[in-house]
Amino acid sequence: MFSGEPLTSSMTKAGNVRSFYLKTKRGAIVKIVREYYLRNDIPCGLECSTCPITDCSTKLSRKSRAQINKLIPKAHLIVPDVNVLNNQLDVIESSTFGDELILLKTDLNEIRSTNLSLFKRLMDVKGKKNIFLFENQFNEHTYVERLPKETREQYIFRLAISAIKWYQNHIGKKLQIVLLVNDSSTKAKATAEGLTCFTLVEYVENLHDNVELLDKVVRPPDEKMEVDQAIEKAAKFLYPEHLPLAIIQKGIKEGKYYQAKFATNRDNYLEGSVHITMNGEAVRVLISGRENMNRAVNDDIVAIEIAPKEEWKSKSDFVLTADLITEDKDEKELEEPSELENKKDKKSEEGVIKRPTGKVVGIIKRNWRQYCGIIRERDACIMKNTIITSHFFVPIDKRIPMIRIETRQYDSLKSQRILVAIDNWPRDSKFPRGHYVRALGPIGDKATENEILLLEHDIPHLQFTKSVMNCLPDPDKWSIPPEELSKRLDFRDKPICSVDPPGCTDIDDALHCIDLGNGTYEVGVHIADVSAFVKPNTPLDQEAANRSTTVYLVDNRIDMIPTVLSSNLCSLMENRERQTFSVIWKLNAKTAEVIDTRFAKSVIKSRAALTYAEAQLRIDSKDSKDDVTQGLRRLNALAKKLKKKRIDKGALVLASLGEIKFIEVDSETADNVTKIESKQLQDTNSMVEEFMLLANISVAEKLYQEVPQLALLRHHPKPSAANFDELVQACKSHGFDIDVQDGKSLAKSLDGAKDPKNSYLNLMIRMITTRCMTQAQYFCSGKMADPENNFLHFGLATPIYTHFTSPIRRYADLIVHRLLSHVIGDTNLDPVLTSSEKIQTLCENINYRHHQAQLASRASIKLHTLIYIKSVKKPLTEEGYILFVRKNALQILVPRLAFEATYFFESLTDWEYDGLTCTVKYLKKDITLRQFDPVKIKLSLIDKSTEFRKGVEVIDVQLIKPLIESNVKAIST
Repeated sequence: MFSGEPLTSSMTKAGNVRSFYLKTKRGAIVKIVREYYLRNDIPCGLECSTCPITDCSTKLSRKSRAQINKLIPKAHLIVPDVNVLNNQLDVIESSTFGDELILLKTDLNEIRSTNLSLFKRLMDVKGKKNIFLFENQFNEHTYVERLPKETREQYIFRLAISAIKWYQNHIGKKLQIVLLVNDSSTKAKATAEGLTCFTLVEYVENLHDNVELLDKVVRPPDEKMEVDQAIEKAAKFLYPEHLPLAIIQKGIKEGKYYQAKFATNRDNYLEGSVHITMNGEAVRVLISGRENMNRAVNDDIVAIEIAPKEEWKSKSDFVLTADLITEDKDEKELEEPSELENKKDKKSEEGVIKRPTGKVVGIIKRNWRQYCGIIRERDACIMKNTIITSHFFVPIDKRIPMIRIETRQYDSLKSQRILVAIDNWPRDSKFPRGHYVRALGPIGDKATENEILLLEHDIPHLQFTKSVMNCLPDPDKWSIPPEELSKRLDFRDKPICSVDPPGCTDIDDALHCIDLGNGTYEVGVHIADVSAFVKPNTPLDQEAANRSTTVYLVDNRIDMIPTVLSSNLCSLMENRERQTFSVIWKLNAKTAEVIDTRFAKSVIKSRAALTYAEAQLRIDSKDSKDDVTQGLRRLNALAKKLKKKRIDKGALVLASLGEIKFIEVDSETADNVTKIESKQLQDTNSMVEEFMLLANISVAEKLYQEVPQLALLRHHPKPSAANFDELVQACKSHGFDIDVQDGKSLAKSLDGAKDPKNSYLNLMIRMITTRCMTQAQYFCSGKMADPENNFLHFGLATPIYTHFTSPIRRYADLIVHRLLSHVIGDTNLDPVLTSSEKIQTLCENINYRHHQAQLASRASIKLHTLIYIKSVKKPLTEEGYILFVRKNALQILVPRLAFEATYFFESLTDWEYDGLTCTVKYLKKDITLRQFDPVKIKLSLIDKSTEFRKGVEVIDVQLIKPLIESNVKAIST
């Protein structure tokens, strides 16, 4: 409700009452009055004769930090100020910095109110180190009143000054109290108050053991670093200045600027885009080139200005990554095509649809994180004869620019994957500046690469804490409580079974179907009742909310909830009584029309836990006539009718590369240590999917009917026509017209886009269609206007949708269970779920975690593809298909390995690109390659021995049919 910044402040100590005025977001002025109780019994944290005896677990030593720093050799205690905590936590976290320090509660409160993620990290550090939290705001000797018109920053600083003065007087001269600040101007103010004060940089530089810590220090933006001439040749380079926030906000209100999240192109790190609403329509705006990107980093919230229409252009068809930059080919050469290429571009641009183009005028919010990568290799002779501390860090994420860091550990880090944080990005630097955080492990080590995969995608993967595990029952002693059995519908006598992939242990859904006579079937979908174990606001619930989803990797599964639940007490295992939440329908046996729907908490005892293949065998077997098999046959027949109805309404059947498994071969004679198995789809895959969809739709309708302001739903917005430009162009070059007017027209067009001579053409077209789509998102119904249009799930062609069927692995489903339980009168509603704002906040985290989990799963497949090729120990010859034709590369689909490889052209003068026909001609042999053409490629593992990727193994791609000489080495993407 409140912006949190006082207009004026008047503070009195009469009765320790503090009052101030706040301006609400709606512009109203309100007076806030708070009463403070000051105490004289707050301990100092040391063995002290004057302080009261407490059971405080933190005891500071009077010999702390003696003889470790040249600036202050005698024993001393450190108090970092709020700016040090904000900017230098990597230093404080380090074990070489020391364990003992004093943290002021007023500083901690400030961190909590401005940066919650940093606050959590700081509390983790406090738990690992001997940090004493001094309650200075409640101490009668250290509390000071806020002065009229005093800023929050000034007040926080005065509170710190008061606390340190009291501390020094309290403990005497034998132990020094040292204030650490982040800049010289603050140091001057503290020194003027008579305090012992150093900047953190000064303090670290004078530590006896400081090599690692110096690398972690965040340097001030105005401090000069040595320039790497090999990369930063243009010494006078200057980015446009970012506009002040006040001007940006005014411009957004006037419609001159737009606020949006910046997304860097994965194929070209010098191009990005934002999605905005312009003239009532969703529009994707291209941001092309270093100057227009203006120091925006992927995921930053930016302000952009739209360029005049005559400056609009099409998306770049260059594939550009930092791997292409070498000592003799710098970024400027790659960024600015030659005159020959410009002439070719004019020809290729004819007839291509232009898109809105813009530029970044300001950064509203940085979303920088810590990045994994390597140090750029230096010339060995230079390093031998020169002391160089400034180095370039090359992130694994191709969307992130190189980062300039300072390190004195080059020799030990050059063969390591490391973690780096961005500190700032000055106008006169092509690249951001950052600092080294820690080493992750040797380059190419499987454990290291898996750890990087999780860190890069921000996947919570630490072991569940003791407080979380304490929420769980003993699985050996647990059974369904009698009172629960009496409240639930009893389906233990029904012919219920589950159908899942092989090896599935987290079984969260089961089905049954019985014939009621009179042409009517009863169908039940039974979902694990996770809410029976995960109670609101417990440590278990909080951890599940943070994780939000189970993450499936090739060789690992990172559970949302502990395996005691996911693979045991909640899993609907065969012949085990389990608590479930059921949707039960009466369906017309001939038409699959829903006659009646009900929802109930239930208990089941599954008769069979089947794989898709086992269920299919039962359905197809003429000899199987048991109740479970008969039920499966009915379900399969109904599912086909349900699917036809969905497709007739315009539901899309999209595509991605099929799932593959990497199987370790344990054999003394095997040539490969790994083999690949592809996922085989059965009718039963579709059968289960149809009933899960029906359950999700039924629950969504019920929730919106009963709690229209609080329903957690999932929508898939209709993409704008411009999103399909690349798809339309690609299909047009093959003689197919794609109608994107609505889902039904699009589905019909996709069905017709087939070539009997190319069995993969339709798959590739559907893959491109998938990439044209907007992301499906969770949202709270009370926070979304215009339900008729905004609730739509475009891909499924349903006006309303949610997720109910997988609460073991999706937190959204667990919230939906709690809402539905309230709706049917089974439980009271958790207070958090009575607020549409709080539900929307949950949705935002769920959306983020879901997206990151998808990216992590794909990255895991790519990693294990590389490991597989390495295990073969010889080049692989693979059938491939050209998925995209670019100006400088071919992006090739390799179906057997379920991945895409990028083949870069060695010399652009040998190739002629035509964007209108989606072709490229190899001039030396007069060979024309067209999008979707079949090719044959050779894949092998090489050491990418450049200054950027020394010691890093990558997949080399060679074209062998058609044969192109002088193939350039290329990275898989």
